[in-house]
Amino acid sequence: MTDSLNWYVSAATGFKASSWNLSRDSLPFASDLPALAAADILVPNIQGGTRFAGPEEATVYELGLKGQFNRGAFNLALFEQSIEGFQSNVFNGTGFDLVNAGEQSTQGIEYDMTLYPTDALELTFAATWLDAKYDSFPNSTVGDLTGTTPAGIPQFAAATTGTYRWNLASGRTAFLRAEHVYESEHQIVENVPESIAARQVSMFNASAGISFVSGWDLTLWARNLTNDEYLISTFPTVAQTGSFNGYPNPPRTYGLSIRKIF
Repeated sequence: MTDSLNWYVSAATGFKASSWNLSRDSLPFASDLPALAAADILVPNIQGGTRFAGPEEATVYELGLKGQFNRGAFNLALFEQSIEGFQSNVFNGTGFDLVNAGEQSTQGIEYDMTLYPTDALELTFAATWLDAKYDSFPNSTVGDLTGTTPAGIPQFAAATTGTYRWNLASGRTAFLRAEHVYESEHQIVENVPESIAARQVSMFNASAGISFVSGWDLTLWARNLTNDEYLISTFPTVAQTGSFNGYPNPPRTYGLSIRKIF
């Protein structure tokens, strides 16, 4: 468009091969049980399960705009993606259920920017808005999920940083950095109740450092300054129907990193 702006349109397809269930509880499909019984090779008391999920086929359309200027740059993309045969793999408490959804689609907007208000100050911002849903998934292991949002996908996510750098005496340099990470509330996995398996992230990190001409770097850092609490993952408790486990995120953490560059 200009020396600083360009735009693009793209269409792409993708393929993911069949995925096999290699866990110890890999079982034949329920539809195969009559044939196994007719051949007299059916294991007593066996139930139907999954051995594999068929391939995925994805189609993606994207419209984007890119800009680069003296004091910064940005990227903006609008996209639509559909996946025929989306492969879903869910832990059920004793093993994994590997099945295909009929179709899963996502529409979204991605934006990221870098801005230099001064030579010493760098600001960055990146955000994603997603509208994801199962267009067709009537035979999931937890019932009909058609029309629902796939687990693990926040509708809005963003990361914002500010870094200030300056020069010290004797060739040394220093920096201060602050960061905020955000994810809107969303369900982590499909087969754990949302009241247990919902996650929202709003976390602040910070660091400060100094570099010496001798190659030594010292960095003082703090993660999760506000001690934000959420679950990284949840799952049904092994062999205990109705119970659930989860892994919490790391709490507020401080540290000092020392590095030598040779």
